Amino acid sequence: MSYYSFCLNYCSNSTYGWGSPSSQFTLISLNQADSNFIYPQALAKQLRAPYPDSSTWATYDIAIDINHDIYLNDEVFWFNSSNSEINENQVDIECVILHQMIHGLGMLSSWAPYFSDRTSPFQQLLEGIIPSDNLKIITPNPNWLVRQDAGPAFITGFQPNLIFDKFLDLFIPAKNITADLVEYSFDMQGFCIVDSQKSFIVNFMNSFLNNATQSSRAKSMYVSMSTPKTLLFQYVHSIENPSVFYTDPYLNATYPSIQLMTGPEILSSNQESYYRPGISTSHVDDDYMNTPDFLMVHTFSKGRTMESLIEEAYSNIPVIHYTTTVPKEINITSTVNNTLINRTVTRDETVQHVYKSAIGPGILRILETIGYSTVLTNTNYTTTIVKTNKPDTPCDDIDGNSYSGLTDNIMPLSSTSHGVMRSSINIITFYMLVTTALLLSFIHH
Repeated sequence: MSYYSFCLNYCSNSTYGWGSPSSQFTLISLNQADSNFIYPQALAKQLRAPYPDSSTWATYDIAIDINHDIYLNDEVFWFNSSNSEINENQVDIECVILHQMIHGLGMLSSWAPYFSDRTSPFQQLLEGIIPSDNLKIITPNPNWLVRQDAGPAFITGFQPNLIFDKFLDLFIPAKNITADLVEYSFDMQGFCIVDSQKSFIVNFMNSFLNNATQSSRAKSMYVSMSTPKTLLFQYVHSIENPSVFYTDPYLNATYPSIQLMTGPEILSSNQESYYRPGISTSHVDDDYMNTPDFLMVHTFSKGRTMESLIEEAYSNIPVIHYTTTVPKEINITSTVNNTLINRTVTRDETVQHVYKSAIGPGILRILETIGYSTVLTNTNYTTTIVKTNKPDTPCDDIDGNSYSGLTDNIMPLSSTSHGVMRSSINIITFYMLVTTALLLSFIHH
């Protein structure tokens, strides 16, 4: 975790911080993973535990940056060790850090308005060349390349989506239908341009916009995500492992799905916002502000400690119980041949607990659905999942789409098993590279 002034790179006085996976992977031929999606390192390490290779992983699972610049807005972080009451203008630093950790664990979407967000370098490259209304589309993360020696930016197609996106349903008001976004993502990943000249960003965008089906879907997604309460995360119901979500009446009734944040404000960043692809669709709706899932709304509560938020949220719902099995040593005395013998044996004991955490049940179930084992659903990372069937397309073979994969093969991952780490793009580097390309393209003209 890093704490510094974001203005050292790109000023963003309204951003408390950000968190993301340190690196991401595709997991090939694992029963517990879907190879058509990208997994955050923290989860990939758990699913691949039988095949450890320390040389594969980044040093840290999650990258978290906390912004010192919020002090310029007369806002202050409150630290639990300060021995003082929290003030009205303070935000509990624990809430900020834990919020960013959840993003880093995988509550993060690839869907974003990459070409219309005013803080996006893609938008800055296309501004004034393609009408702004035409750029109002939602797509997966583009496969991009910047030729620093010459300046131009190129896009060849779209990357696979993050595993979080596998479980998203979007209501399309114009058609009165609910779209499974897996189908939409596979469709858009089937669009690509191999020719290097035609993949110049302006040419790519014109070609994509002229593709009736895929661009129409991208535009309808933008309109839908500009509308409140249209995006749901659908939980997976598995019968392989016992889960408190099935046995607890409150949890069973409350969490068939969870509403994610949509609306016009999340698609139009102000100029002081930090450019973070996919973050707009990676929060729960504001209706969860006063519920146990408060942690992952898109704003932070001022003047409230995390402890007080937890106590208030859980006081309004039935008590949630779960059990764990722990080994316990028991002394046993027996008589053998009229001789007392004392011995110690270890037996499993079931212990009941109360669940009351800043990671609310709805957020915890998101983590469970994408693959984590938790105290409420202990899968021990052995559950066989339902995998998607992605249609083959010519785009699967181009270099821009050759994202990394990890296999079950026990051979070293640095060998021909295609187990190469796919590092996540550093947002600052990304922004600076494309901004440099923008300047160079002006110079060349």
